[in-house]
Amino acid sequence: MRCEHCDIIPLTEFSDPDDYMMSVETFLMMIKAGVLETVYENHPLELVYTGHVGDKVKFFHQFRCRKCGTIYGMFVNTMSGGEIKINEKVFDPDEYGSDIPGGVVH
Repeated sequence: MRCEHCDIIPLTEFSDPDDYMMSVETFLMMIKAGVLETVYENHPLELVYTGHVGDKVKFFHQFRCRKCGTIYGMFVNTMSGGEIKINEKVFDPDEYGSDIPGGVVH
């Protein structure tokens, strides 16, 4: 499933905001390097990195490895923590009804 390009992504939980920001920075670098592509986000990752988040505290981003197709999901509640894990498919908010805040499927 994972390949030599994306197996450096830690599948982990974190409670420290610094760990989350390090993960955001890593994903941004991997996107710029062409290793990953963003497939879903509820707030632009670049804006999260630069602190332009308004009053949002929950963020969800998904990325796909361009080589092997593995989909990684990164969810965080900045008040309580988050996780990075492998997802089976790209998130589709339409599958969950109108209670889920909208995002952008790429």
